[in-house]
Amino acid sequence: MPALVSPQSTMDVYLAELRTHLCPLPAEQVTDIVEEIRSHIRESAVAGGAITEAGIHAVLSRLGPPSSLAANYVTDNLLAGTQRTRLPWKILRDIFHWATVSAKGVMVFIVCLLGYGFGASFFLAALVKPFIPKVGLWMTDSDTFSLVLGMTDAIPRGQELLGWKLIPLGFALGGGTVLLTTYFAQTCIRRFRETQARRRLGGAAQ
Repeated sequence: MPALVSPQSTMDVYLAELRTHLCPLPAEQVTDIVEEIRSHIRESAVAGGAITEAGIHAVLSRLGPPSSLAANYVTDNLLAGTQRTRLPWKILRDIFHWATVSAKGVMVFIVCLLGYGFGASFFLAALVKPFIPKVGLWMTDSDTFSLVLGMTDAIPRGQELLGWKLIPLGFALGGGTVLLTTYFAQTCIRRFRETQARRRLGGAAQ
């Protein structure tokens, strides 16, 4: 006759696996998270004054797999630090981690990568213009424009539109694009963390 699994054993196995997946976090924080989840499971699984096996399974089903729940905590902890920085490379690095666990993170990473890429291109054009005069915004025909950065020896055909105005304009556009991209990233991170705080113990693993 197979041994019966008690509600306590089911909960302990889940929490042990959760603790394993939380290993990237500090030990004290891991303990706090595990105890928080333990209390939540006990409070939510009570039926008729006692914790039941069915109640435990229902709560664990809402929480989702321990690996997914832990990933949310680890990502949230990482992004908490990202909210305090304005460094594009750190923002991109941390959002890339977010992208590995969330479809929304993928979309935010792509937008930020494009935004910082455009910003860097504007800065680069402004910086190299004094040394490579052909760098600039060129109109190659009536409705085709090209930002030439001087990466090749080829001379663009067409008309350069900005001339030396590219230098102040490039710095302005580059700085503006980087600032807007950073604002977008920080807004998305803040909303993600607020959503996680509301849903984490409500059982809607994102």
